Amino acid sequence: MNVLLISCYDLGHQPFSIASAAAHLLERGHRVECLDLAVQTFDRGKILNSDVIGISVPMHTAMCLGIKVAKRAKAIKPESYLCYFGLYASLNEQKLLSNLGDTVIGGEFEGPLADYIDGLETGEMVTSGVSRPHVSGRPNLSRQEFITPVRSLLPPLEDYSKLTVSGQGEKLVGSTQTSRGCAHRCRHCPIPSAYEGRLRLVQEQVVLADIDNLVKMGAEHISFGDPDFLNGVKYSLKIVRAMYQKHSNISFDITAKIEHLLEYPEVLCELGSLGCLFVVSAVETVDDRILEYLDKGHTRDDVVVALQHTRNAGIYLKPSLLPFTPWTTMSGYLDLLAFIEEHDLIYHVDPVHYSIRLLLPPGSKLLEISELSNLVGELSNEDLVYEWEHPDGRVDALQKQIACMVESSVVDGEDWAIIFAKVKALALGKEAGYLEAFSNDLFLPVELRPPVFSESWFC
Repeated sequence: MNVLLISCYDLGHQPFSIASAAAHLLERGHRVECLDLAVQTFDRGKILNSDVIGISVPMHTAMCLGIKVAKRAKAIKPESYLCYFGLYASLNEQKLLSNLGDTVIGGEFEGPLADYIDGLETGEMVTSGVSRPHVSGRPNLSRQEFITPVRSLLPPLEDYSKLTVSGQGEKLVGSTQTSRGCAHRCRHCPIPSAYEGRLRLVQEQVVLADIDNLVKMGAEHISFGDPDFLNGVKYSLKIVRAMYQKHSNISFDITAKIEHLLEYPEVLCELGSLGCLFVVSAVETVDDRILEYLDKGHTRDDVVVALQHTRNAGIYLKPSLLPFTPWTTMSGYLDLLAFIEEHDLIYHVDPVHYSIRLLLPPGSKLLEISELSNLVGELSNEDLVYEWEHPDGRVDALQKQIACMVESSVVDGEDWAIIFAKVKALALGKEAGYLEAFSNDLFLPVELRPPVFSESWFC
């Protein structure tokens, strides 16, 4: 069959998801084209040539964009089968199958996707891991044999986000994964709703072959897209040791929980020696009360220790934040900014994270907290999340102000220290007087700043 695989957003990277899906489908004898709408224009010809359209939805932003693309594609060729696959497919199954798609495949999607398309060709009904209208199938969580992703069907790495490293200029970035799922159950994270604490590994030979291919395409830095690279720490070390043996000039970054940064200081030192430039960690907030609601498994003091461990290892810690929740207070937000300033993290925090607001998608574990019931409204048909209002209207107003200011400031290319000062001024209620919140001490010499991607990312 003629299959068109579409990615709408993958954090600025060439998408592993459709490259992996393409490999499995090609092995089954299907004809595959790919379209990455993050860097390519909508292609009417590819839609018309398709028998099946598969839309990758690994995160919320991709889900919202994917629905718009699906409507457009169906209007062009209504007889094409439309399938959503990835983490957010199963979370939004009911909505997607109401009138927006023919099938939904969550969890480990490659095998069920290939089986489903095989079945369309042979007339057999495939049910394992596949949901249809009125027939719900649980996400596939079985261990599967991966195939080396096919990157040749996607745009070159030059079209994607690059990494600026002080003294080294811009690096081309390739992104791959050693695992999916997560052993942890943070309440605000969508992964536990699908994987239920399970971790699924991509076989070593597949990961290393994918890295080889990315390097051949020009990658000078590898961004590991695992939800937590240190979930399977022995396996992860095995991968990067092997990568270093073959590509000692390639740098990399990882994502890991604060509690793992506390648990493995020696591992961090080895990762630093193998080329790890930075680790992204979901700090979210430094309010221990909120961290407990989120079931993050760390405290404010733990973040301080994690900073010490990463600095000792020569690795930058880049916190991702979730500053706006139903429990955020005006004073608590200012306290978060004070923490960032005190610990010299202004150039470690992507400005977009100052305005991130909690999302409550279907299946969110936070919906089980009884005290939220009075704040949570209906499921939004447009945003595919449950609406909620903060009990203190000033907090919601501040979030909107900061989001607008950060967006325009990033577009204008303002220095992150100036953006931080503007955020602080808004939080203090001094919108027009951000220079009062500014100090030359906020500036960090360029040579001391952490590496930064050319595209801001958010889920």
